[in-house]
Amino acid sequence: MTLPEITDTNYHRLLKRQIRKSLPAELAAHPDMQEFLLSVHQAYSEFQDDLSRVELILEQSSGELFKANRELSRIAKEKTEEAALTSKRLQEVVDRISDVLVGIDNEGRIIYLNNAWEIITGYKVSESLQRNWMDFPLPADSRQIITEIVRSAPETVNDTIRVITVDGSEKWLGISLSQNISEDSRHIGYSGTFSDITERVNAEKKLKSYMRDLERINAELDQFAYVVSHDLKAPLRAINNLSEWIEEDISHLLAPENQEQFTLLRGRVRRMESLINGILSYSRAGRIKTVKERFTIKTLVDDICLTFSSTQAVRFVIEGNTELEMYAEKITLSQILQNLISNGIKYNDKPEIEITVGWQESDSQIDFFVRDNGPGISPEFHEKIFVIFQTLQSRDEFESTGVGLAIVKKIMDEKGSIIRIESKMTEGTTFFFSWPKNENAKARRSTL
Repeated sequence: MTLPEITDTNYHRLLKRQIRKSLPAELAAHPDMQEFLLSVHQAYSEFQDDLSRVELILEQSSGELFKANRELSRIAKEKTEEAALTSKRLQEVVDRISDVLVGIDNEGRIIYLNNAWEIITGYKVSESLQRNWMDFPLPADSRQIITEIVRSAPETVNDTIRVITVDGSEKWLGISLSQNISEDSRHIGYSGTFSDITERVNAEKKLKSYMRDLERINAELDQFAYVVSHDLKAPLRAINNLSEWIEEDISHLLAPENQEQFTLLRGRVRRMESLINGILSYSRAGRIKTVKERFTIKTLVDDICLTFSSTQAVRFVIEGNTELEMYAEKITLSQILQNLISNGIKYNDKPEIEITVGWQESDSQIDFFVRDNGPGISPEFHEKIFVIFQTLQSRDEFESTGVGLAIVKKIMDEKGSIIRIESKMTEGTTFFFSWPKNENAKARRSTL
């Protein structure tokens, strides 16, 4: 029997090479060996197919990975450029900040500064880093403040120190620092700002100086006004008394028109005295602080209404919460209401005078109004009536100094409030104004 050639069987190329190299022809032709070799051949073929598929997959994956890597490289480059640009812009912003951004370790060494430090003090940032802030020229009071900060290590620091700049001038710095804490809860320093407040401090000093000068001038003006009013009133009283004595001495010789002239003379004297009192009141209006007290508005208004008497019938109408209280300068508020009510009565042309006083509470103030049923005020005179010595009618018709509403306006200006008018001719006039419900609270807000 002739054995088949090993090459006649289409074995896998690796198997074929091993058969030729290692097996004799007789063994290779044995049926069992043939079956074994065919099985191995099949395994080799399947392995080759799998290997080919893997190679194809790897090739495809490698291409995709290459593309992904190239895309990631592009994105990384873009992000790096964006980060660099953002960092540059952030640094530009930091450099433009007028306040000094500062970082300080727990021993007082400066570990970060922006360019504002050099602009304010003249010291270079590069030369200032890693220096203790006590190393810079500081007055004794500022050294004491810094020493206390480093020693006590408070959570926050808000204070003011002085520093001597490179050119020898003095700068005031407002320091605002917050404590830096490590992961193990240790104090490791501060970060915050140094603000150049030199102009503000100098302005405050000037303001305090101006306030002292103003207080002194006001005191001198008060004394001057008092002396002048006293010196002016003395000759007026003498004129009044002399006219009465002369009239009594020669009354039997005076014609009726001469007696009327003596009466007119004394009337002018009284008017002059009223003008002097008005000027004195106007000069003090809004400047002389009266005692603040707590009171109910209804009680205040009732007391004011009781002070008025008139030959005509006067009816007072009250509109407002009768239990509402306020804490304010009672005398000053009373002065305003008295002047407004007095005007409503004095210039009223109705047979029965009606004066309405009302108030309404808002968030932080009381809104008042005083209404009369008089002749009304034409719109072109709504501003004129608040000018001192201005009256809408001749003083010979209505005796008036023209000071009352000027005082009201001056007080409202001092309080930072306004007074306004609503009027309808022949039907009456209403004055509106507001007053802080708690003047202490308003004062605190204005200083914040």
